[in-house]
This record gives sequence, structure tokens and C-alpha cells, in this order.
Amino acid sequence: MPVIRHHLGHYVSVKYARSALLVLLALTGLLQCVEGVGSIGNPAGMMQGLGLPMSPGIEVPLTFLGVSMIVRGAVAAIAFWWVVQGKQDGLFLARFTALTILLSAPVVYLKLHRADFAVGDLVQGLLLLVPALAVHDAR
Repeated sequence: MPVIRHHLGHYVSVKYARSALLVLLALTGLLQCVEGVGSIGNPAGMMQGLGLPMSPGIEVPLTFLGVSMIVRGAVAAIAFWWVVQGKQDGLFLARFTALTILLSAPVVYLKLHRADFAVGDLVQGLLLLVPALAVHDAR
């Protein structure tokens, strides 16, 4: 009987991890797309929101940042859809998205000297990575 309970408990934890992964992928995709559009549509507002001074010529790098955030959001949306369909590639994309967010944390800290934004990226990346790995390990 303990074996059945163990397997059932494992199944339940995988089910919750999959549900958490889907919620976090949806939120990540939405957040990245909204921030990307905001970066492209209103560079001055984005800089003000970040608490950084607006300087001439900053629109070009912010446009690249915005496009990359939209692409990251699209990858998260594809990962969401593929995980819903049960495709293993969705888990790869979820882990890839989490990794790109985790890698942005030290860049934000080293280049912008903003620990608050770096910690935010670190937390978001870890929150996405943990269920993606938990679901992967269960298959």
C-alpha cells in the first residue's frame, strides 16, 4: 500500500507542478509582451518607469529590448501551448525561457546597478524553472 500512496503522491505533485508551469508561462508571456510593446511604444515612459534618465538615441536600444521581450513572450506562449498539448518540446522552451530570464539578472545588476530588478528577474526565472524541471523529471 505505501507504494501506491507514493506513486499517487508523485502523480499529484507532478499535476500541481504542471498547473503551476502553465500559469507561470501564461503570466510570463503576457508580462514580456506588455513590457516589450511598452518599450517600443513609449521609450521615455519605460525609462521613467525604470528610474533611469532619458538620453538622446536611447530609442534604438529600447526598440531592440522591446522586440526581444516580445520574442521571449512569444516563446513562452508557444511553450504554454505545447505543454497543454503534452509535447516534450514545450518543456524545453519553458526551461529555455526561464534560463534567458535568469541570465538577464546578472546583466541587469552589472549594467544598470539595480539589485531590485535583478532580484525580480532571478525570482521570476527560478519560479518558472522549478516547475519546468519538476514536470520534466516526472516523465
